[in-house]
Amino acid sequence: MGSNVYGYDLRNTSSPIVRQYDAHVSSLEGGEEINQIAFSNKNNNKSKVYLAVGDDDGQIRITDSLKERSDDSNNNNNRDNNCRTLTHGSDDESSSTLVTSVAFRPRGIDLASGGTDCTVCLWDITRPRRPSSSHHIQVDTSDTAGKDGRGGVNQVCNPPIVHSLSWSPSGRLLAAGLGDGSSILFKVEGRKLTEVGRLKGGHDAAVASVLFPKFGGVSHLSSHTTAEDRLLVTAGNDGAILLWDLGTGIMDGGGAVNPASMFVGCNSDNDEEVNAHGAKNDNEIMQKDLAKLSLLSDKESKVIFGIPHGNKPNWVVSSPATEPTMPSSLFVADTSNDITGYILPR
Repeated sequence: MGSNVYGYDLRNTSSPIVRQYDAHVSSLEGGEEINQIAFSNKNNNKSKVYLAVGDDDGQIRITDSLKERSDDSNNNNNRDNNCRTLTHGSDDESSSTLVTSVAFRPRGIDLASGGTDCTVCLWDITRPRRPSSSHHIQVDTSDTAGKDGRGGVNQVCNPPIVHSLSWSPSGRLLAAGLGDGSSILFKVEGRKLTEVGRLKGGHDAAVASVLFPKFGGVSHLSSHTTAEDRLLVTAGNDGAILLWDLGTGIMDGGGAVNPASMFVGCNSDNDEEVNAHGAKNDNEIMQKDLAKLSLLSDKESKVIFGIPHGNKPNWVVSSPATEPTMPSSLFVADTSNDITGYILPR
């Protein structure tokens, strides 16, 4: 945790340990701790790449350039002056709100932000005065029992603070992992957020990270929801990592490709295998009776399989199906000193 962002060029390093930064963003004058940074996608050769920084003072700083490092560390001329500030939440709440997550939409310059005020905001970063759309997440008081069978106690006691945000590859869906153990799904039409579903009962603790993984290997340019838009990973503080099929009902019948068809049963001769790269291939853990899944409505959201990771995860990323070394893998950073890789059965 800190109040500065540094950039390192790993292409010109002579040692595995890199100490000298190549770029410095020092526009966080308040010195508040940074919770997350995000980069926009470069859609063409002429488009700019934007950096968003969310921190503890309820502000989001946006910059489109990283100044080169100065030989004099005390020289303030390297301060990035081309910085826009977005205020998450209302003016009277921003001072007490922490911006916990920021995420750029896959195409365009829309940005989503979430915070401890239980609110998700959608921004056009060229118009920083107010969000294009915002949604305050209500406490779920429904009698939906979690895995502990306590009738939704987690949902009632813990506020739905936003811990993590992730866009689907098409940019039509936005997922938010919440502090009450559920995840909420938004459909984005134009620049308006509309709640379309809530995933409940999977986790007994806060959802620390949500991710639309890069497993599908299908075109992101399709106008229809693909398998990648239906597949969501949630990682909870209960140590469980779940893969969800969001179903066709989320996008009004879109997504003809069933994500469950992307995975096959494994040869479970060994309960746990570790390959040459140190990644776990938990055959028995990830094996799922797909016949039982076929009995459920294709419209409903459901868990395809789960991984009992154990430690509390902080962040989850994925590799695409076309990755030559470790295809269709999840990498989990948690409260230990290790980063764990899971190669999923395709």
